[in-house]
Amino acid sequence: MNQQPDKITALYCRLSQDDALDGESNSITNQKALLSKYAADHGFKNTVFFVDDGYSGTNFNRPGFQEMMKHVEDYGVSALIVKDLSRLGREYSYMGRLQDFIFPAYDVRFIAINDDVDSAKGENDFAVFKNVFNDYYAKDTSKKIRAVVKLRGEAGEHIASNPPYGYVKDPLDKKKWVVDGEAANVVRRIFDLCISGKGPMQIAKLLTADRVLTVTAYNARQKGWAMPDNLCHWTSNAVVKILERREYIGCTVNFKTYTKSLKFKKRMENPIENQRVFEGTQPAIIERGQWERVQALRANKRRPAKTGKTSIFSGLVRCADCGAKLYFCTCNTYKDDSQDHFVCSNYKSNTGSCQIHFIREQVLYRLVLACIQRTLTYVRMFREDFTQEMLAQDEASRRAELERKQKALTGAHKRMEELDTIIQHIYEDNVLGKLSDARYLKLSSEYEREQEEISRLAVALEREVEAESGQIADVGRFLELVDKYIEIQELDAALLNELVSKIVVHSPEKIDGKKHITIEVYFTYVGKIRVPLQIGREALGQAEPA
Repeated sequence: MNQQPDKITALYCRLSQDDALDGESNSITNQKALLSKYAADHGFKNTVFFVDDGYSGTNFNRPGFQEMMKHVEDYGVSALIVKDLSRLGREYSYMGRLQDFIFPAYDVRFIAINDDVDSAKGENDFAVFKNVFNDYYAKDTSKKIRAVVKLRGEAGEHIASNPPYGYVKDPLDKKKWVVDGEAANVVRRIFDLCISGKGPMQIAKLLTADRVLTVTAYNARQKGWAMPDNLCHWTSNAVVKILERREYIGCTVNFKTYTKSLKFKKRMENPIENQRVFEGTQPAIIERGQWERVQALRANKRRPAKTGKTSIFSGLVRCADCGAKLYFCTCNTYKDDSQDHFVCSNYKSNTGSCQIHFIREQVLYRLVLACIQRTLTYVRMFREDFTQEMLAQDEASRRAELERKQKALTGAHKRMEELDTIIQHIYEDNVLGKLSDARYLKLSSEYEREQEEISRLAVALEREVEAESGQIADVGRFLELVDKYIEIQELDAALLNELVSKIVVHSPEKIDGKKHITIEVYFTYVGKIRVPLQIGREALGQAEPA
């Protein structure tokens, strides 16, 4: 574990806004001083500081940490020193990976000074418990912050960090929004174009042709940030987001999205009934009547073809290459339905960004029906095997997570037993006169408070361990659908909407002079199901196993 002369000693410092509340002892300056002194006293050479000031410990996507990890992955770090484990991070799952796998793999000696952790001295059993406690602290802080945000949101304050395109913060009152004239004119133009019959793709093309700055480029220019590469390339999604925002009629809309937990960072759409809308909180850019008319047009955007025909697959079919929808195409000149077909929207809209991805509706119907029949037969025949396979898809990661949690639980229970013994001993010492009453009361109070914290933490961990079986519920829901559809002889819209989440169509390819098309059917709750080749492969017709 001796330092090699061409490697650096990484001294890592981190401070979040919440950590700053703990006092001066956690400041970056004091962390640097502590780390420098430790490195000098223990003979560590070639020291380099990596600093993240104002970054949460629950998220490892920090510039200083990422830069340091590049050196680690290049085998350029011999030792990494931090003030304590919480400075490196407060997410115990990834902290466990760093300490148990990543640092040893790159021959990095890890030292957390105040927690008495030094990988050169062997494993510290208490480090696991300390990481869990740091994680718990972050969760507790997050709950408090969420509570404050919820109160503000319920009171009608803007809880979004930045106003939507078309508004800016009032210079005289940062809690209020005022109209940004230049951007507001673009918003009004987008609504006017929609009312006139233009769709989002057409509107995007017009804005791009007129060299109108995109929302990202406009915000970058206003704030003096680096400008993006595509300054004026509007997309249909950007247009749709503007057309659907209720803020433009003067409302504040809070709680539009949420996160499931502190660790699951992805923002989820909140149902409308769970959102809070406050009228008249800022000047309107769009009149309410115009906004409502646009919403009505958007709600009916999926219209039948000119022939009046519709398809049960509309909205479900996706392109394998670009992910876009496949449009349903038909024509009055067709003698029957045999020529009705789907084609990739990116090809159809002449963007030139995708291949044709053509498939006749009758072929699609036959392939999807065969796939559903074959899959449901397989699931019914091999119900246990199917369940185990679905649950085992992420078994490795779940097993590692469970092991870490179980290890943390074991550490918590062990500490609880130690505290029971300690409390019993100090009680006996007090009875025997070896410990004063005042000292006994102080010590017993501290130990009992620690026991309470560990007890709450153990309960939380036990719940998380139980939650790992949550995936079973999704598999169970799909199995209920399998039992519901015992015999499927034909497809209809209701069945497809209940059983299928999407159908992916690949580009046709010629094999032995014949055109073959591969489709993939993604089922509700469980996604794509792999069916063994020997079970009903003949039912696939022109498709490979879906």
